[in-house]
Amino acid sequence: MRIAFDLRRIKNPGIGRYMKCLAEAVVEQAPQHEYLLILPPDAAQAVTVESDRAEKLLSSIPYYSVREQVALPLILRRQRIDVLHSPHFNLPLIRPCSTVVTIHDVIYLACKGDMRTVLGRLYYHGMMAASARLADRILTDSEYSKSDIVRYLNADPTKIEVIYPGVDPRFQPVQDEAAIASVLSKYRVDENYILYTGIYKPRKNHAGLLRAFHEFLRSGYKAKLVIAGPIGDGEKHLQEMAVQLGIAERVVFAGFVADSDLPALYSAARVYACPSLYEGFGFTVLEAMACGVPVVCSRATSLPEVAGDAALYADAQHPREFADALGRAFSSIELREKLTSKGRHNCTRFRWDRAARNALAAYHHAAGLPTEKAVCA
Repeated sequence: MRIAFDLRRIKNPGIGRYMKCLAEAVVEQAPQHEYLLILPPDAAQAVTVESDRAEKLLSSIPYYSVREQVALPLILRRQRIDVLHSPHFNLPLIRPCSTVVTIHDVIYLACKGDMRTVLGRLYYHGMMAASARLADRILTDSEYSKSDIVRYLNADPTKIEVIYPGVDPRFQPVQDEAAIASVLSKYRVDENYILYTGIYKPRKNHAGLLRAFHEFLRSGYKAKLVIAGPIGDGEKHLQEMAVQLGIAERVVFAGFVADSDLPALYSAARVYACPSLYEGFGFTVLEAMACGVPVVCSRATSLPEVAGDAALYADAQHPREFADALGRAFSSIELREKLTSKGRHNCTRFRWDRAARNALAAYHHAAGLPTEKAVCA
């Protein structure tokens, strides 16, 4: 079978990691197939595959464009592709082969504040609904996302498969003190800290985290809050809020953090905080657990499904409750050890080799082939 991956968004910090890890794991699990990896022109090294049956095709076809609706089907036909997997929600409307699409979530439909323009929401809904209708199989990351896909897109639940992603193996406890010191110095962190990583969107609830941290400090704890990730225009608003709360000197806006620095930044944190109000999956919770950090987590959407019994839960819309949870995880040695141990065990549920085997079965199903023959390795 000839399988194509549309990896043109592989440089995106979130979905790109999913694309890279899944494509690499699929090629490793089933080397008997042939693969076409469609990548942007400057991303030839973004995927590492050791197979002479995997070809990289560098393409400048713009994402979300009219051109891709013509050019991508031509590529698939010319390359005699049997199955296309789009690890994002975007599929060509003309399909010369079987198609599998990953719809990670429907955040822009469920959280309209995350998409500022009506035109953007209409395009998003139209393309996602078309992909859900036309795809032979739909993959998603959680049972919660599956229910939302059915609810918002009226998708056929019988062709939706929940496949839990894995945890990138780079996320492990960093014990090299010099490496940690270098990373902390780079991001201006000089004492015990609570960490949050993620882009700035209203649903991420940065404001709620600042209010909870204010209550945390009022309880007598001494620490800093490190907010890592590109927050763009939101930084000014959050900085002003920190000043109003009187906590500005205790908050570090680290900005974009390189992937190579993330394991050390996680590992050195006293607590990882996830105050999000909507997540289709919640990768950062697992990344923190994999690095041995206790997690305090919102109860919202898919987060309990992903974090299991390994997080300390609190209502992130109630600052005092979330602050109390932060304080317990920050100060109790017994609780910290319990959460750390459970976090490591929880991560074993999320493996890329398992995700790859399930994805391969979906490709076979989409192509009308026996699924029991999907995996060779």
